[in-house]
Amino acid sequence: MQVSRINIKLLTITPLLLFIGSSLAQSEIEDRIIAKWISVVEMDSLDSSINPFGDSYSKVELNTTIIFDTNEMVFINQNGNEYNANYSIKDSILTIGNRQYIIIEITKNKLIYKDKNGFFNKQYEFKRAK
Repeated sequence: MQVSRINIKLLTITPLLLFIGSSLAQSEIEDRIIAKWISVVEMDSLDSSINPFGDSYSKVELNTTIIFDTNEMVFINQNGNEYNANYSIKDSILTIGNRQYIIIEITKNKLIYKDKNGFFNKQYEFKRAK
């Protein structure tokens, strides 16, 4: 009788703890992304199943600035072309306008994300502006 009460309590508490844990991770990403970011490099790669020579990376330096604000708006300046868009984050998926990216890494000073559904495996690395 005592064991079944403990099991029932665990079954009730476990989903709640998982939800709280995922919410904390979600809000941590959202808090960290709000900043001005400057591009470091864009890496491009063909999937090894497409490229007979294996993974092929090319690096392109871009002049891109991205500013994420608290109102889920993003300002982007890419090589002098400026535009605003809405953004959202769900789990590790960053949506800017109608494009989706997977957040690979986000720290206090580094943001790396890649195309979610792109033909090429583009990966973008940014550093936090001072």
